[in-house]
Amino acid sequence: MPERVAIIGAGYEGFRPLVSDLSTRELMFEAASRAYDDASVDPRRDVGSFICCTEDLWEGWSITDEMVPDQIGAAGRPLCTIPADAITGIGNAAMHVLAGVADVVVLEAHSKAADALSKKQIEDLGQEPTLMRPLGVDTDTLAALEMDGFLKSTGYKVEEVDEIVVSSKRRAMHNPRASFGASLSKDEVAHASAGSSPLRKFDRAPFAEAGIVLVLASERWARKNRCDPVYLDAVAWSSSLPWFDGGGFSAAGYAKDSYSKAMRRAGKKKDLRAFDLLEVDDTFSYKALQHLHSIAGSKSETRRVIAGAGPVLNPSGGALGVGNLLEASAIHRLLECYLQLKGQAGPVQVKDARTALVQSWRGIPTATGGVALLSR
Repeated sequence: MPERVAIIGAGYEGFRPLVSDLSTRELMFEAASRAYDDASVDPRRDVGSFICCTEDLWEGWSITDEMVPDQIGAAGRPLCTIPADAITGIGNAAMHVLAGVADVVVLEAHSKAADALSKKQIEDLGQEPTLMRPLGVDTDTLAALEMDGFLKSTGYKVEEVDEIVVSSKRRAMHNPRASFGASLSKDEVAHASAGSSPLRKFDRAPFAEAGIVLVLASERWARKNRCDPVYLDAVAWSSSLPWFDGGGFSAAGYAKDSYSKAMRRAGKKKDLRAFDLLEVDDTFSYKALQHLHSIAGSKSETRRVIAGAGPVLNPSGGALGVGNLLEASAIHRLLECYLQLKGQAGPVQVKDARTALVQSWRGIPTATGGVALLSR
């Protein structure tokens, strides 16, 4: 990138299994208000464009973006709604900044998962309509088949997946934004009740609710206004072939491709030792291992990171500890890295953190995700 994009503010609200005291719009308003305070900006005066990552299926009505502008200060202003995760969103925000469309851009995403009476029905409706949906193959079944295929094709053991669950749950106990922290033994994880084998109770992140807003600006604007930013060094996103359409089990092509492109754009060699922490998608426990393996490039490097000899993996507790935040899952990882690099992560702070990698996945049934690189 010829000029870096700066993240100059962040705000959030919620991070609970059920936010019963705030509506979706109130949740967004609270998060936006805190982000603008953090960035010291006036959305009506300073912000040139707004981006919201949201999906009609999870919102419960069509053209939900019509209900977005007011509560984030975007009424009558340029606003783009993207039905994708926030890696795609922050990529679009970066393009707005670098193309000169706006000096300051706001990115918003949220989860009100508890408002959906049947989350399974929504997930089922998202399946490919010609072959998959008529067969009645649900999300857990597809995840279980992929988990089994991944372990068998790579030689990783289910005990290594259990280690990720145990670590994530324990880290989450110290994160004020995490609802599902727990002190579990590997034996408790291994013998938890199974749904679709080998997928078990603790292998899937439970749902949670939150609203998150990030404020981005050009490096020039940030310096002129004496901001204290975290920089977006590069971002990339990609789609690959899902395993049930003929893709492979051993690696997540979208993660591998996005990582390669992001590192190339940042002018870095592919080496995870360049980062102090990683926030990797773990919507399912095995996906954390698959995603890490895909970007690390080898089992030895993957195992080194899991053993704690490399960058800290998911210091927030990940989705397994914080919860599945639907369209806000990727922006949550961006938020955690922003707080880490600012030294504001509290009890889960990584000492002397200066660089971070965020990896996202759109979720079943997609093979879509991205990577963002952040630094101070």
